[in-house]
Amino acid sequence: MDGPPVWADPWWVPAHLLGVLGFAAFVAGVAAVRERARGGRAEPTARVALGAAAAGTALLLPYYGAEAFGLSAVGSAVADPDAAGRLAELVRTGPWAATTFAAGLVALAVAGVVVAAVRRGAGPDGAHRAGPGASAGAVLVAVAMVLYLPQFFATPELRITHGVVLGVGCVLVGLARRRPVRAAAAVTGVAAG
Repeated sequence: MDGPPVWADPWWVPAHLLGVLGFAAFVAGVAAVRERARGGRAEPTARVALGAAAAGTALLLPYYGAEAFGLSAVGSAVADPDAAGRLAELVRTGPWAATTFAAGLVALAVAGVVVAAVRRGAGPDGAHRAGPGASAGAVLVAVAMVLYLPQFFATPELRITHGVVLGVGCVLVGLARRRPVRAAAAVTGVAAG
């Protein structure tokens, strides 16, 4: 499943760059959830989610770069599969690489769980409640983020399923967060007028 021919594949680097883009998009999504919670009871919780998402992504990105560019170079330049495998293990499991990777995934798991906690009371007056789509989406995001590390050891089919679950959860949360808080806005407008 993994090895020099896979690392030398022209799609290896773009696939990893899409992963980097996904983590950056997750931070942007959590920032939007935090913005939606501004002034409400969930704002402090949303701040924790954003901090954890940003820290986790910052810790993961160097690893993704090493995996993408380093293993691509190893797969292209080292003919002996055993030597290539040893180099790959040095890139992947060196103490700094493994520690920052694991810490980043733990921070992202925290962010996912905390996003699920933010799904209620996001409006400034507490009138907004996320609908069932946001609740289901937040739970899917939390579960997928907690399972991010274990999915690396799963079959390709399960890894794809994990990505789909995470994507569906993010879309559900995003769609629910886009809806305007009409009732609260109407009450605020009447009170201000």
